[in-house]
Amino acid sequence: MEGSSQLEQIDAKNCQELLDAGGDSEKRQAYGFECLTSGFANHVWSVASSGGKKRLVVKSYTDLMLLRIEAHAVGAVDELAGRCGVGPVVHLSNQTGLVMDFLPGRTLEEVDVHRGNLAMLEGVAKMLSKLHSQKVPAACEGEPMLWRTMEKMMLVAKQTPELLPAGIPSMEVIDQEIAAAKTALERHRPKIVLGHGDFKPSNVLEHNGEVKLIDFELGGPNYRGFDWMKLFRTAGDFSEESMRLFLRAYAESAGESCSLEDLEALLQETQVFEPLTWLEAFVFFLALPQFKSDELPRWHKLAEHRWSMYQESRARLFEMRHSAND
Repeated sequence: MEGSSQLEQIDAKNCQELLDAGGDSEKRQAYGFECLTSGFANHVWSVASSGGKKRLVVKSYTDLMLLRIEAHAVGAVDELAGRCGVGPVVHLSNQTGLVMDFLPGRTLEEVDVHRGNLAMLEGVAKMLSKLHSQKVPAACEGEPMLWRTMEKMMLVAKQTPELLPAGIPSMEVIDQEIAAAKTALERHRPKIVLGHGDFKPSNVLEHNGEVKLIDFELGGPNYRGFDWMKLFRTAGDFSEESMRLFLRAYAESAGESCSLEDLEALLQETQVFEPLTWLEAFVFFLALPQFKSDELPRWHKLAEHRWSMYQESRARLFEMRHSAND
């Protein structure tokens, strides 16, 4: 297999040296690091391999990495995704970061998934379906990541109540709302798979018509509908037609029936998760000030917006439709 030969060509010692260099600006310059992204939970660079024949990606985790996941599970889904061809091949993974193959291409934007581009949507659906078909790594086993991550973030947010925005409910009320949302979701009987956990368009790479997925840090057992909705959730122009094209392609890739009735059921399964994508993001921005208190007004504004969007879409979760009771 191509992935296996690539693993053999990359020296593990060199990978560790590159990962160590991520924390030293002088070493990054000496190695020729090029910054790709700098997000909430990690810093990412590209760099040439020791032989100069390949480009690698070095991802260095920040303290925020462990806000939502357990240390022993870090990198487990990234490695699996590389082995099964869904994501880049990982050459080194530990609790400080990872080194993996560089994949050419551009990351998608929200507007891309709402354009009705069938070929692109089919490519995304095929890759996500393949990820969802994999066995959950032992390190990630447990209840769905959606609830685990929110529980961890709520514990962090409660530590410094003085950093919370003024215009939100009490922590007790939010806890009650999360519990009620969990109970409401269970009535819909959604399917649990090996989920990506943060399947926004920017975690999809497209190059010459080929699609790969990236950033699997929040991967683990999760609801497939959560991944679907995270891909299509937008505050801009929403295209139900594009969502239907994607869901049909997903069903075909997964070997599932995709009659009009089946497609309608998949659409409902997706829409149930819209409020939960907002609720999860709301809790994230409640916890974030613990790590980045210098931008408090920004986090407050984002938290208030996510709570507002949750309230607006809440009925999709709590109001049962006829098909959900079949």
